[in-house]
Amino acid sequence: MRKAILVCSIAPLAMGCLASPPGHLPSSVRVLYSRATEDSLGARTDIYFLVARSGNELQLTGEEAVDRQPAFASRLRKVFYARENAGREEIWSMELDGSGEGVVLAGPGGDFREPAVSPDEMQIAYARIESGRSRVEVAEIDGSNPRALVAKEGSWSQPAWSPDGRMLVVVGAENGVPRLFLVEAAGGEPRPLTTGEAGPQRDPDWSADGTRIVFTRGEGSGAEIAVAAVPGGTVTRLTENDVEDGSPVFSPGGERIVYVSHRPDGRPNLWVMSADGDNAEALTRRDEADAMDPDWL
Repeated sequence: MRKAILVCSIAPLAMGCLASPPGHLPSSVRVLYSRATEDSLGARTDIYFLVARSGNELQLTGEEAVDRQPAFASRLRKVFYARENAGREEIWSMELDGSGEGVVLAGPGGDFREPAVSPDEMQIAYARIESGRSRVEVAEIDGSNPRALVAKEGSWSQPAWSPDGRMLVVVGAENGVPRLFLVEAAGGEPRPLTTGEAGPQRDPDWSADGTRIVFTRGEGSGAEIAVAAVPGGTVTRLTENDVEDGSPVFSPGGERIVYVSHRPDGRPNLWVMSADGDNAEALTRRDEADAMDPDWL
């Protein structure tokens, strides 16, 4: 176990922080994310806490493992995340300062990833991979009493809770193409979120008012951010460019979206925009690391 490390408070350029932090953003723009780096000691992925206004960051993990997909539980003041070590994937939790690490879900019955904490913070949804197949399960917040969420056969992943906790959106393969589906929190048959949409859909996240689901549409350089209306499934494109955008997450108030953008002139970095797709700007500008898996604090 380790304590969090504060970086970039004195020498932001040397420490790799924001050279020009967007000081006009409110102090509420605080983001957890995974950062993948590679140096003389090898490749590693750790979880960081970024305050956008100042550019200060807190490194929360630093073990010899791959730590990613952070999910914040605000009332518990805990971060749930996926840890890959020695070829196995588990779900862990820690305090917001990086202390108190502990296993929540682990094998031998498969690998565990993509944690999603329920709005009441009493349950956790996640993807469980076994024998090459992925399914979504729901357990108590301590990992006890797991149960399958989706009754239909297939490969299911990336669960995200509705704000009232009654429903989840998940990713399922339809004719080999990942698509978004809605399923009751009690379990049952999934139903498509959208109709008549071509191309892959992934990385869903629900708005605070429950009326929109933001997601990644397409793949590669054609990947873009879009929102679907709930109910109805009407899709509105938010980004349209020649770069790869993905992993969108609504802010707690629903007024902003943080996402990952992979521009041709650099590595994947964090960006933020208004919920309608306007006012996009970079939160990180790194050439030596990949930003992934953002979540709001």
